[in-house]
Amino acid sequence: MNTKTSSQDRRRSPRRPILETFSLFVVVPEKGPHRLTVRDLSEHGIGFEVDPETWESAEASIKTGDEFEVQFYLNSSLALPLDVRVARVVRQNPDAPFLIGAEFTAVRSPAHDAYLAFVALLDSLKTAAIIP
Repeated sequence: MNTKTSSQDRRRSPRRPILETFSLFVVVPEKGPHRLTVRDLSEHGIGFEVDPETWESAEASIKTGDEFEVQFYLNSSLALPLDVRVARVVRQNPDAPFLIGAEFTAVRSPAHDAYLAFVALLDSLKTAAIIP
């Protein structure tokens, strides 16, 4: 069985990869003002990267089950505060960034509603836009 397919089948909602032109990022206020690149997002969660050099001992500082707020930036001055729980921490090799998969814990908030509207916009763009 294809591992990618089986993990994809277990998800409650599909991941959407982020085009680099969007320049989305998150900040974890309790960890400092570091911009962390968003890799993918879905209705139920968000995936982002943590460069080990960004936080000393990043492996020890983010663990599965941790809960905190991320600020999801749509541009340099517009952010949505979203509460998350870390579902997975993966590192493919010692030189690679940590890949953090987090699920939303506060889903009945104005910020989460706005986030869902943004996800819907991405879906609309995907079906209507011409991407070279």
